[in-house]
Amino acid sequence: MVHFLRPWQRNEYRSTRCSLASAIEKCGDAGQWNAALVLLREASLLNAEAATLYYTKAVGECGKGRAWPHALVLLRELWEAEFGPDVFSHCAGMSACVRSGQWQQALMLLREARAANLELDAFGYNVGISACEKGGQWRQALSLLVGSWNAGTRPDVCNCNAAVSACEKGVKWQLAVRLLRRLVEIRLEPTVISYCAGVSAYEKGEQWQQALALLGEVCAAMLQPDSPVGYNAGVSACEKCEQWQQALLLLREMQEVRLEPDGIPFSYCAGISACENGKQWQHAVALLREMRKAKLQLDVISYSAGISACEKGDQWQRALALLREMRAARLKPDAIIGYNSGISACEKGEQWQRALALLREMREAKVEPDAISYRAGIRACENGDRWQQAVALLREMRGAKLEPDVFDYSAGVSACEKASRAAPPWVELVAVLRGPVSVSSAA
Repeated sequence: MVHFLRPWQRNEYRSTRCSLASAIEKCGDAGQWNAALVLLREASLLNAEAATLYYTKAVGECGKGRAWPHALVLLRELWEAEFGPDVFSHCAGMSACVRSGQWQQALMLLREARAANLELDAFGYNVGISACEKGGQWRQALSLLVGSWNAGTRPDVCNCNAAVSACEKGVKWQLAVRLLRRLVEIRLEPTVISYCAGVSAYEKGEQWQQALALLGEVCAAMLQPDSPVGYNAGVSACEKCEQWQQALLLLREMQEVRLEPDGIPFSYCAGISACENGKQWQHAVALLREMRKAKLQLDVISYSAGISACEKGDQWQRALALLREMRAARLKPDAIIGYNSGISACEKGEQWQRALALLREMREAKVEPDAISYRAGIRACENGDRWQQAVALLREMRGAKLEPDVFDYSAGVSACEKASRAAPPWVELVAVLRGPVSVSSAA
């Protein structure tokens, strides 16, 4: 259309295009999407080529502002218009969705582009693989990677990294590692991100030796990790495989390379959990102390792991002290792990009063006791020769629709047996087994 305009008309047309594009961009930067839409209505009156260009520009601005719903609205308008969307507008929409964490929407746009026979360019493949990575869609990520190669668009290291990460998130750690090794074969230099994705893949497969070996390759390649992702995965792999010594060594190494504190809490939590699995309560408590000293935020997970470590080490006083700290920090125990570990620690320490006190405290904190909570409480009462409280907990457990198992009843029988062979204890226990269920306090 521009070809048939007179010279002065061409200049005016180009000036109009530049001013409109600039205005749309400014509206996007300011988050004024309604104003941008009004400008788009004017742009659509110029010609199909210009309108598509402006729509693509506006969709890209939506991506900058994480306004993905607006991007989808604009693409719908393009589909309804005579000229329709092109590959650039579609890729801009995919990018807007990926930036906003809406990988499902991005993949939906990818399917639409393929159905419309829109041939993806390098940017389109990159965005598509990135969307697959966010959602752990490893099959589709590998399909796009192969598709880009077949289309003559040689994948770059970013695409490969995203595909490796997609395999890792899809718990296909063997594929992730194989793809990582292929980077060298196709003469692409692995980056820190590549190695970190590989370490994380080994962590998913609980291959702690390989994870540490790959971390060693990072150092050998003189690639200094500027984020703790690789170390986090390495510590987590050691934790899953109960290698608490290796987990502590990695934590020390993190401190030596002075990684940013924001990423260290996760590593500390994994380290504490590793010490818990290894029944190393002293090291777990020491790590909690280090976190406080470094002014790192202690969360529910770190406290719960520390409490559990103390419970396994028969340190009921320390377990209760950590529970008090957690309450003082106004942290509600997640999945009641902290409380259960505290009750179990009291049971092992033959502190039945404190075990029952924790059960009361759970209810006051609106944390519903589960079968593990009651089980530890019943055993604490059995150890303390408190048959009435043991039977009351069995009754309360059934009232909460948590069916006691044979071990719970055995603990109740044992408590009654220790108390007396006379009729009253056995009558109470038989009443729980046969009679109507009612809820009562065990205190």
